[in-house]
Amino acid sequence: MRQTVRLIHPQQHTTYPPVCRLQDAAWNYVYSGWRILPLYGLMASGSCMCGKVRCARPGQHIRYQENVQLAISNLTTVQRWWEEDEHDNIGIVTGDGLLVIEIDPLRGGSLEHFRQLYAVPETAMARTEHGRWHLYFTYTRTLTLCTTHDKLGPGIGTYGEGSYVVAPPSILPGGMTRWHDNTPPVRLPAVLLPFLLSSQLKSPSWSLQEQHTSSAIRTLLTNPHLWQAESS
Repeated sequence: MRQTVRLIHPQQHTTYPPVCRLQDAAWNYVYSGWRILPLYGLMASGSCMCGKVRCARPGQHIRYQENVQLAISNLTTVQRWWEEDEHDNIGIVTGDGLLVIEIDPLRGGSLEHFRQLYAVPETAMARTEHGRWHLYFTYTRTLTLCTTHDKLGPGIGTYGEGSYVVAPPSILPGGMTRWHDNTPPVRLPAVLLPFLLSSQLKSPSWSLQEQHTSSAIRTLLTNPHLWQAESS
């Protein structure tokens, strides 16, 4: 019998106990409106179930081809996927109204500094292996936010259109990925939008050098209702 998990409102999440099955968590994410993918899990030895002797991303890459277009939000398909292998990890696909910001202290990222610099509000956060933080934000679906590396500061990356993140309670070599608390995802601070929309920035947003904005950014700045509207 499938374990009962508290259902949640779309764009919210819940904390899962350590005993929660991955299949139940996956089912709950889909029920909540998120698109997911099955990722290879880990064997008892800590090796990736993909079978590669030296897998570069154990527990983090997609089981069925490397294609985020396979992401689904269909409960029947999710049940079939995790019945095939109950140890599969879970990937939540980003973009289409969901952005995840990663703070990696091993690369110089600081959660406290990031929050202070951009006045970031409390939002859904997951703790991944090696002390990384994943901050979940929503945004207007008519926008296309890109995946970036260090554009918001050292050790800070974003997962946007065409990407995915490893979701709780997936097991990685460094331990289980866990939700920090029950805070739901909030709207992405508007101050971050120019740095995620532009492909013409000559320097990171945290640099003091001169920056140039794209026509897309200028449109947003002159028409704030485009990003202030609620996501559909």
